[in-house]
Amino acid sequence: MKFQPRYKTLSVVLPLLLLASCSSSPQKLQQRDATVPTPSVAVTRNVQTVAPDEYARTPEVVRYDRYLLISTDPQAAQRDPLTQIIDIRIPASLHPTVADALRYALKQSGYSLCATGPANGVLYRQPLPAVQYQLAPMRLRTALQVMAGPAWQLEVDDVQRVVCHSLRSGYQLPASQLPPVQAPRKVPTPVKGGFLKK
Repeated sequence: MKFQPRYKTLSVVLPLLLLASCSSSPQKLQQRDATVPTPSVAVTRNVQTVAPDEYARTPEVVRYDRYLLISTDPQAAQRDPLTQIIDIRIPASLHPTVADALRYALKQSGYSLCATGPANGVLYRQPLPAVQYQLAPMRLRTALQVMAGPAWQLEVDDVQRVVCHSLRSGYQLPASQLPPVQAPRKVPTPVKGGFLKK
């Protein structure tokens, strides 16, 4: 009989705690205030979203034979070609540049290497290190980063399927590759006075 007051207190406090936790639950999207606009995506008639979305659905398994169940989902490399496992072996007699090796690695992926500009040209025109003539087995995305080295950041444009490299922060291009600094142009000052002055 000593424990009855504690049970009474617990029976009063417990329902209050449950009510407090219910009142602090987050609001559902439909119940939120309509004053905050939700950004929308503009879809034209030319461009329509695909249904069902392959990247947002659950895996599907179907019966293939009497006792065999198979998954009809695409493999990870089919969804993202840069995750495929590759085996690169470049003959030493070719003496490839980094750009040549990157193009060779991307050959069957559906992606292409971006145009060589003044910045990434510093990397792409370099000879490929001999230790990288054979890269296997590794993911294509990893190989593209390994061939570029630690100073270069891999950038992927999945819309146009283009791969490019840019200089990481903390690194700088050689002085010979920087654009020339132009001297400020002198603006001619107007001549005041002259022989027509009164």
